[in-house]
Parts: sequence; C-alpha cells; structure tokens
Amino acid sequence: MELKQVLMSRRSCREYTDQAVEAEKIEAVVTAASLAPVGVPRDGRPHLTLVTDAAMLKQLGGLFGPERDIIYGAPALVIVSCPPSRPGIPEMNAACVVEMMALEATDLGLGNIYLYGVTMALQNNPDLMKTLGIPEGHTPLSALAFGYGKEPVTECKAWEEILTRNTI
Repeated sequence: MELKQVLMSRRSCREYTDQAVEAEKIEAVVTAASLAPVGVPRDGRPHLTLVTDAAMLKQLGGLFGPERDIIYGAPALVIVSCPPSRPGIPEMNAACVVEMMALEATDLGLGNIYLYGVTMALQNNPDLMKTLGIPEGHTPLSALAFGYGKEPVTECKAWEEILTRNTI
C-alpha cells in the first residue's frame, strides 16, 4: 500500500479470526518498531515482549476478569516497556514504537489495536512481568494486539470527510 492508503486504513480492530499470523509478518511488525523515532540512547531503549502463546494470551486478556477480554482475542501481542527516564520520554517512546508497528501491521493486511489496559494490569503484577521476561526496572507502557481481523483492512471512508474539513 502507499502511505496515505495505510494511514487511511489503520483503525482499531476488536474482532479477530482464528487464523495464525505468519512468522514473517510477525517479524516485519516487530522490526518496524526499530524504525520508531525514540529518544536518545541515554533515555534507554524500549523493550519489546512478543506474546503468541494461546494460554498466555488468554491469561493476559483476562487480567480485568474473565468476562472481559482486554486483548480482544488477538493471536499476537507486543508489549512495549521502557526503563525510567526524564518525565514523559518513556511514554512518548512507547507511543512511537506502537504506532510504527500498527502502520506495518495495517500495510500487511493485519487488524490491530493500540492497548493500554493490559499494561496497566501488568504494572500491578510483577510476577507476571517476570514470567513474560520484561526486564527488571522497565515499566509496561503500551501494547499492540494484532492478527487477521474478522473485517478486512480497507480504507476508512470517514477519513475523506475529515480530510476535506482539514481538521480532526
């Protein structure tokens, strides 16, 4: 896709099929994170934790209770955690990383959703953070769930109206 088409196609996906995401597509999404415009090295680099294990995804999805799946049944999840730094830098870095991955996932035809709730729940669960391999001292700040959506990735026609008004 061309960039404008990717931008107009990216939207939150809250329903996924059971189709597994191919390893090369997962690798491409994760690799896109390295292209994010993050803060200088002294601010520490974001750490990515990839989760594709069905049992772990179910556990993470149920962190707020079994009646609510906070990752929407997505078959892949990348958690972005950052070390402490100057105020705001870790959060901005995590946001940039997730956005780059979301755009790549969209370009690959994968539905995706930017998540915050799962990271909030993880911050209160140090044992689970350790199980996931999140480095000590890092804080989970954002995440991207992705997979094949029940609806195909297509351009959102509502964006055309927004763009003609030249305002958000």
